[in-house]
Amino acid sequence: MYSKLYSFFIFCILLVSTESINAQCPTGRYLYNGLFSTVTIDSVVYSTANGTTLKMDIYQPVGDTLSARPCIILAHEGSFVSGNRQNDATVVSLCTNFAKRGYVTVSIDYRLGSFINMLNADSATAIVVKAISDGKAAIRYMVRDAATTNLYKIDTNNIFIGGNSAGAVLNMNLGYLDSISECSPMVLAALNANGGFEGNSGNAGYTTKFKAIINLAGAVNDTNYISAGDKPSVNAQGSLDNVVPYECGSPFGFVPVTLCGLGRLEPAYVRNSIYHMSHVFDSDGHVPWDTSVTKFNLMDSMVTVFLYNLICTNIAAVNEVSLNTDLSLYPNPAKDELNITSSQTISEAIVYDETGRELYTLKNIDHTNCRITTKLWQDGIYFVKIRFTNANNAPLVKKIIVGF
Repeated sequence: MYSKLYSFFIFCILLVSTESINAQCPTGRYLYNGLFSTVTIDSVVYSTANGTTLKMDIYQPVGDTLSARPCIILAHEGSFVSGNRQNDATVVSLCTNFAKRGYVTVSIDYRLGSFINMLNADSATAIVVKAISDGKAAIRYMVRDAATTNLYKIDTNNIFIGGNSAGAVLNMNLGYLDSISECSPMVLAALNANGGFEGNSGNAGYTTKFKAIINLAGAVNDTNYISAGDKPSVNAQGSLDNVVPYECGSPFGFVPVTLCGLGRLEPAYVRNSIYHMSHVFDSDGHVPWDTSVTKFNLMDSMVTVFLYNLICTNIAAVNEVSLNTDLSLYPNPAKDELNITSSQTISEAIVYDETGRELYTLKNIDHTNCRITTKLWQDGIYFVKIRFTNANNAPLVKKIIVGF
């Protein structure tokens, strides 16, 4: 069932019903790519430990005045032997999109190994452990900034980590390997050789605490890493992935380490009551969102809702709502009139301006053919939240433009 649950994200973004929205979540923030039209990118050095200079690109929305923003830290693909913070198009696009939704986003470099070294179990494990050490240093860098200069104005209670392919493997193991007692002798030896559990990549003295993981075709070395009380995750993978095993096996079929993908992760999440969202791309191989705009948009939208739920809503009710509502608002942009049609009976429509201020509440709407006069509205961006008579149909929010 979970493999089909989120296909609706191609068409709309879901706002889960809640009576009390977090004060930092005005209508539209964290949901809409384009709430902020442009972003800035700072390239900074976050670690010079181990004789290696590591950089991160920090994306921020231009014109944002919020003093504490959620932060997403992502790592690139490349099988731990290639790639960088700027050449993974999926990571760059996610960083840009989420900055435009109101996040601070970060794309990191991390230490890489050689193909030859990936053919030996001990050296391959050491390469991944070094990358995990770098990932922890990246988290600490952002926490250190918040505690000192506060240049990037992040909310350290809302730090999310993740990545694409190898970058997801990095952060999945960073996130779920959270105790020395979970380590195999090989992993423990690699940790001890690289500064211990927290690593030796710099920015010591600050926490590596985070809130959830974005897992795009990643995996863990051992599903026993996942236990009750672990962090939430949002997951996507192709069912025929031949790079990162969908079940448990060797990456590429020959790298002599074990990775367990979404086919084994999903049961582990359920067994341990870990809040999560997952989408399996049936009959697709590795990272299908890298080459398909439609699949990227589906994944991007799933991640959007997952993070929004964690920041802004009561996530306990997320999986209880119906997702089957066909809603249209047109024309968009609107000049004199806005039409609303819905497959479900509407109880009310609430109109907000782009700051989240409630302007109008419209009741007794004809869901088959409702017309709203917009002649007297000021030109600008608005959000319309539609509630339905059937409480099992989650409210939907649509962005509209009036005038221009």
